Formats: sequence, C-alpha cells, structure tokens
Amino acid sequence: MTSKQIVWKGTYYNTLEYLHIQSDSTHHIRGYITGLVKDLPLHVDYHITANADWETTGVLIRAHDHIQKELQFTRENGKWSDKQGTIHEIFGPCIDIDISITPFTNTLAINRLSLAEGESKEITVLYFDLPAMDVKPVKQRYTKLADRLYRYESLWSGFTAELEVDDDGLVRDYPGIWVRQFPASS
Repeated sequence: MTSKQIVWKGTYYNTLEYLHIQSDSTHHIRGYITGLVKDLPLHVDYHITANADWETTGVLIRAHDHIQKELQFTRENGKWSDKQGTIHEIFGPCIDIDISITPFTNTLAINRLSLAEGESKEITVLYFDLPAMDVKPVKQRYTKLADRLYRYESLWSGFTAELEVDDDGLVRDYPGIWVRQFPASS
C-alpha cells in the first residue's frame, strides 16, 4: 500500500486543502478544504474511491457553511446512483468526477486517460459545483502537451488552463487558482 499527502493553497479563493491518498488495488482519497469562498467561510470534506484504473467508483462530499449539506453517489456497472439508491441515467456517460474547488479531481482523468504526448481526449464528467452543491454532467477535454503538462478545457464553460503535474499526475501548479505547498515541487 502506498500513501501520499498533498497540501494546496487556493489563490483564486482563499482556501487551504489537505489531501490524503491511499492506494493498493484501489485508491481511497480524502480531502479537506477550509477557507473563504466568495468571501464566506466554507469547510468541505470529501471521500473519493477509484479502482486500479482510476475510474471513480464513489464520492461523498460534505460542505459546511451556515448549514451542513451532503452529496453521495456510487458508480457500479456504468450506472450512478445516489445515497437513496436512485439511478441517475443522465450521468451514465460519466466515468470521472470534477469537484469545482479542488485541483485533485483533474488527477482522476489525467491518470485514467494515460494520454500520449500531443494526444487529446474529450470526456463527460460528473461535475460538482461547490458551494452551490449543484451536480450535472459536463464535457471536458484533456490534451497532453509535454511530459508533465496538460491542457484542461471545460467545453461547458469555455475555461482553459495548463496544468503542471508531478509523476503521479497530481497538480503542482494550477495557474491563478491553486499552488501546491507540500510536498515542495521538484
């Protein structure tokens, strides 16, 4: 079993995120984000599970502002269901997830896609817009520009960023939004 710890400082929003990943035949990811989002206090903790191929199998998100809110979805046999067991057919094409206030979820797609340099892939992700707690499928594109450099494009919003990652696909620098504090970039 391997274990990693990462700390990111939010520069767009004034946040700090602590992330812990444990990997063996599956990946268990726990993230804790605290700070100010749109000038209001927010604390989010999330737990993501993924199989050995980095396909998301479950996500639990708890957001605490003036009240606690929770979202939970599980993916089994290509179908997403909520914590009540209701299957959401609209999420069917989604293998990856994207949580708006963490750079970690880019790692899921980057590692799963295993793109060759110069290769692009369009995907549909299950997008969690926080702190609104809105969930919807959105289209994104990843392009591998160089050994540890990817272009991320939200085809839904038009947002584009070039992401520098480490050997494990974890974001080192997300220009204007997050900077990794620990471990130091090498």
